[in-house]
Amino acid sequence: MHRLDDLESWLINQLPEVTEDLNPGATQSEIDAFIEHIGVAVPDDFLALYRWHNGQRMEQNTGLWYGMSFLPLARVMQEVDGWREIVNTSSDDDLTSLNYGMSSTPPHYVKPVYANPLWIPFAYDWGGNYLAVDLDPDVQGTRGQVINCGRDEDRKIAIAPSLDAFVHWMMEELNAGNVNIRLEDDGGRSFNTLRPEKYHFLDALAEIFDDAPSPASTSETSGKSIWSWFKKRK
Repeated sequence: MHRLDDLESWLINQLPEVTEDLNPGATQSEIDAFIEHIGVAVPDDFLALYRWHNGQRMEQNTGLWYGMSFLPLARVMQEVDGWREIVNTSSDDDLTSLNYGMSSTPPHYVKPVYANPLWIPFAYDWGGNYLAVDLDPDVQGTRGQVINCGRDEDRKIAIAPSLDAFVHWMMEELNAGNVNIRLEDDGGRSFNTLRPEKYHFLDALAEIFDDAPSPASTSETSGKSIWSWFKKRK
């Protein structure tokens, strides 16, 4: 996760208000408490991310992840608990209804369900939607892949094979000028992609993947082709 230092340098120059909103890195005791609470092993790059900074204080409207807020571990646990409760307290009929219409891009990478307690969020849009690390992928997916999920995200997208790969992609996009920073009516600044130009990063991702080749049209089926395309697309 060496690109995290590059990301912080970029933020200092371009969005210092986000840098100022970052918490110090999580302590080992905070990480241990988080792992115990979650009850499963988490990828090393997830731990490295939180040793770097334990999320944002949420005092700024602008979030680190192309406008989405960087959740601190305490808030991650709260969000996981909320989705666990939905899964554990819903009847089979209710879950069937909730799962209706869910899909995965590419197919069979993300389980097509409304909620999964092993989707561990790290970014939040304040509307019930997230970027998350997927610890329970479907048959073609990779444990630790980055996905979108949440209240409005019926189409789950396997965005990157790992958090490290996602940060690497984001830094390449920022360095290539794929940045849209706008002054909003409240005096704060919004932060999103310029290509495509959207008001919400999850909408930008959906449009990006609308143009993605299907795995069947590539020479590989392991997921490397789709992620290679995502990383290199312009």
